Amino acid sequence: MIQQVFRFVSALVSLYMVVILIRIVLTWFRGMNTGRAEEFLASVTDPYLNWFRRNVPVRLGAMDFSPVVGILALGLLNTVANQLAFAGTITFSFILAIFVSAIWSVVSFFLTLFLIVAVIRLVGMLTNMDQGGRFWVVLEQIVNPALQSTVRPFLRGRFTSYRDSLVIFIAVLIGILILGRVVIGFLIGLVQQIPF
Repeated sequence: MIQQVFRFVSALVSLYMVVILIRIVLTWFRGMNTGRAEEFLASVTDPYLNWFRRNVPVRLGAMDFSPVVGILALGLLNTVANQLAFAGTITFSFILAIFVSAIWSVVSFFLTLFLIVAVIRLVGMLTNMDQGGRFWVVLEQIVNPALQSTVRPFLRGRFTSYRDSLVIFIAVLIGILILGRVVIGFLIGLVQQIPF
């Protein structure tokens, strides 16, 4: 009986995650008239998302990533509900493995975001498409703080071009993502061997 309740909770959380994703995508198209559907989605999702905006402010310039944290929290809840629905129990090692996985999910999300922005910026430079325009300025505002702090140790006071700095930054991000995946997989394997 209790497992059926957790199956229902898991399905409900999954549905709510989809509704939040639809709401987020609709915010990208401001000015498009979606009528009552968007009003309904806002009334259902905004109280939850606003809690994260107030209490877990994760902003990068003009971009607000608190919905990512909100979706991650729902994903963790969904994983726990699925475990309870199918196994009927939760162990300390399972909770610890979820926690390690969740931290890596957030870190890898931001690393991947920086990687995508840096690649777009590099391609823009190589094709000479980055001549002015607000788009390129925004990309530089996103990538530059992380680029400077990441590339500085490799340069050891030497000067390098912005293009070369982007290449180093991209290589470092790819390396961190690959190594991080291996290390996290190893850590989760170790954690899951904890007997309680």
